[in-house]
Amino acid sequence: MSIRSAQDLITLIESWLWREMDHTTARWQWHLTRALQIAWAVLRDIAEGHVSLRAMSLVYYTVIAIVPLLALTFAVLKGLGVHNAMEPALLGLLQPFMGEYSNQITSNVVSFVDNVRVDVLSVVSLGVLLYTVLTMMQQIELTFNYIWSITQPRTLANRISEYLFAVLVSPLLILISVGIASSVSSTFFVSFLAQLSFGAWILQAIAFVMPAIFMSLAFALAFIFIPNTRVRFSSAFLGGVITMIAWKTMAWVFQNFIAVNSANAIIYAAFFAIILLMLFIYLGWLMLLIGSSVAFYHQYPSKTRTGRKPLQLSLEMQEEVSLSVAYLIVKRFSQKQDPWSLDELQAYTRLSAPVLESALQTLIDVAFISATDEQPRRYLPHHSVEDSSVSALRMQLRQRSNTPLNQRVLTPEQTQIHALLAEVDQHWTDSGKDISFRQLLEQQHSTDQEPS
Repeated sequence: MSIRSAQDLITLIESWLWREMDHTTARWQWHLTRALQIAWAVLRDIAEGHVSLRAMSLVYYTVIAIVPLLALTFAVLKGLGVHNAMEPALLGLLQPFMGEYSNQITSNVVSFVDNVRVDVLSVVSLGVLLYTVLTMMQQIELTFNYIWSITQPRTLANRISEYLFAVLVSPLLILISVGIASSVSSTFFVSFLAQLSFGAWILQAIAFVMPAIFMSLAFALAFIFIPNTRVRFSSAFLGGVITMIAWKTMAWVFQNFIAVNSANAIIYAAFFAIILLMLFIYLGWLMLLIGSSVAFYHQYPSKTRTGRKPLQLSLEMQEEVSLSVAYLIVKRFSQKQDPWSLDELQAYTRLSAPVLESALQTLIDVAFISATDEQPRRYLPHHSVEDSSVSALRMQLRQRSNTPLNQRVLTPEQTQIHALLAEVDQHWTDSGKDISFRQLLEQQHSTDQEPS
């Protein structure tokens, strides 16, 4: 198939997927179309290669930080007196994928972790260990922020506190899950169901459904916690279910084909276990990123067609968005209401996060607004700006540049155009059409009070 015919086929598929649907369309057809749109968007992302590339980068950080991470986890579990549960848990995670190689990998990892004694490390060594773990978690956040089209990471203080919270609390969650599992599989519960005529069927159903539900919830919580944005639980849970299905499918493929019947075991010999582990880590991250993409497209249906490509806004639209955001921030501050956050601005204006982030960063650069240190960030006027001129702010936005005019050579033609634009701006100012933000607020207030 030629490139032209392939592009025509893609265009035909997209035109069918995003066809107009009216009120006569059946509900099941609407949901099926939405599912196909999300599936097409995810496949498009995979074909572009960015998701796969980021999954590969996470493999590197995971391999570098896996031993320090397990060492910290082992230290916490040892303090709780349940450190002996780490090796069976790791073996249970790898067994469905690695088969006979899981014992070798588990014993090597646990021996490495045993050699890392956190209690006798120096301050420098402990700092390097924490830095390695925090760097890996930062890269994970940046990757999921890319999936959610977020360019602003967490602040340094929130990053350290939340990352350490996740590292130190995760062993507690493992301990709680083990306790719940042991309670569910207690003798009383099993014996009670065994007395029923259909008890065996119920036990089989519970053994099949409950792990899938808990795994989906675990993935959903990861999709909610990791990105630096607000993720709806319904979207995160849908992504968690898709990730769980993909994870189970990957386990079946590993168990039946890759780990058992692979001819690469003969080629790579003793190194095959290492290569198999890296392949497992790569596919695991790829499944997580695909599930997060499903959650992203479910929460923002408009993105299924455009993807994550940045919008090419005209200069006029950039000015309009920046001035509108400035007006909203000034208005809420003058009304003594809570400052806007990025998620609230996005819900109110229905603009994409990258567009709003660009406008907010521009207003910060010209010192018109400032961001708070709380999480999520909120935006306040940098100073008393109610009497500020809208035209003055517009000129600041237009003149903002990392390369001032006096630091670059202007041709005679550029100088002539610059003088012409300056004359137009001066004519606007002299015409008396300039207005302050306070006057804008008064105009809207008087308009709201007019009888309909």
